[in-house]
Amino acid sequence: MYQYSPLEESKGEIRLLELHPRDFDDDIDCSIRHATLANTLEFTALSYTWGDPKVRKAILVGGQTFEVTVNLFDALRHLRSSREMQTLWVDAVCINQGDLDERSKQVLRMRDIYTFANTVEVWLGLAEDDDCAAMALVDKLGATVSDPEESLASGFYKEYEQAFLDIFEGAEPEEVRALSQLFKRPWWTRVWVVQELTLANQQAAIVRCGEAAAPWLSFLVTAYAIESSWFIVDAIVTGVAPDDKVDAFNNGIRMAQCRRVAPTHPPFALLELLHQHRDCESTDPKDKVYGLLGVSGDVENIGITPNYDQSPEDIFTDLFEKHVLATKSLDMICAVRFPRRLEGLPSWVPDWSVDQTVPGICINDRYVGGNEFAGSPIAHFERYAASGASLPQVSFSGMHMSAAGICFGRIASLGCVDEGMTFEGVESFGRADETGKSASDSDIFDEWLNMVLDSPIWDSIAGRYGMENVLDAFCRTLVTNRNNQMMRPPEQAGTDSEVRR
Repeated sequence: MYQYSPLEESKGEIRLLELHPRDFDDDIDCSIRHATLANTLEFTALSYTWGDPKVRKAILVGGQTFEVTVNLFDALRHLRSSREMQTLWVDAVCINQGDLDERSKQVLRMRDIYTFANTVEVWLGLAEDDDCAAMALVDKLGATVSDPEESLASGFYKEYEQAFLDIFEGAEPEEVRALSQLFKRPWWTRVWVVQELTLANQQAAIVRCGEAAAPWLSFLVTAYAIESSWFIVDAIVTGVAPDDKVDAFNNGIRMAQCRRVAPTHPPFALLELLHQHRDCESTDPKDKVYGLLGVSGDVENIGITPNYDQSPEDIFTDLFEKHVLATKSLDMICAVRFPRRLEGLPSWVPDWSVDQTVPGICINDRYVGGNEFAGSPIAHFERYAASGASLPQVSFSGMHMSAAGICFGRIASLGCVDEGMTFEGVESFGRADETGKSASDSDIFDEWLNMVLDSPIWDSIAGRYGMENVLDAFCRTLVTNRNNQMMRPPEQAGTDSEVRR
């Protein structure tokens, strides 16, 4: 069994895996060397999923047996050259996973590791039927765009949308379905891949599925190509597999959106990253936070450092307290949802280990310092701040949080949340039928609006402010005065601004 030599922290050392040249079916023979991490160091970083940790295969490291998961074993066989030594950084081997102190420290180095890597190789897994044809389709879609970086940053022209459509219509149905399935590979759902590919040299990153390979940027373009041609792609896929669903391309779009489009843009806020990637998975629940530290710009200000000796409950609680104190905001409390997996958490701390939808009201500043800067892709986002410019007065003691507040009324009724309710504009607000009841497209929304219409003081309120004004103000309140693009809907002519406030 291989025995690790400790890293010298004062030298900024990491371990690199030297993959010795062999034929494909030969035993995997490797060696490990220590190196000081710098931008002159030449190596390839591997991005992959571990797979089932209980099922392992043996490789040789320094002549000693070293067990790895089956998925990593397959990746090493396909990356290995028969003629040249390959120098890799692979987390499962290059970090002593049995040393919790080393793991905690090396996690902080991963930001630099994936930034300094000459390239990042993404391993999706072994190829299945039609996967090679699907990878060729990725290449074809990616090659359609003359400048992928520019298009991913600013949007795709109309001529590209027609070109995408032509390619899908000319492909075999099984190839299109296989393409959709590529975005359902487990790799896309893992939290660690977010920072690995966000920090990578985008032009040099490569995605592999078995023997086939395609540029990373081509995969991001393909995700948007599927979105722009969704109706035809969905029709093609369901034509050959009626129970299939074309939705996983959103994983690729999410990865495109979490890149820093320009070096002048500020880095992402940790809370926004936690919201955006809450549905990602990790073997260790602690990594739902630690896996995003490398791409967040306010980590040092918040004061979060990896510590694998702590329990997930302690990590999530510590994050909440430090985030409130650093940001002077209670926004994180909006992420609390039930049911929860970690029962030992205080009621006011989000359980980040659970995939739960966070409503748009919780998502404010995507970037550190706010969204208002030159070239911001979301400068139009309407920030919601019920307390205005006032700061919270908060203190913590064990499982208890105390916060000062103002009592301005009592809860009269409770309604349900409609997860799918969206509003393109105010024309869909406050429709009533001939009996005076709500007549929207949502039963839940009707329930909310009818609470107002059935109120014993409704007639006096409507008489004072005007029925349409009050209904409009109430509907805007339910959606925090924002439509589903996070933009403020247009004002209605003649609406009393006092009611809107």
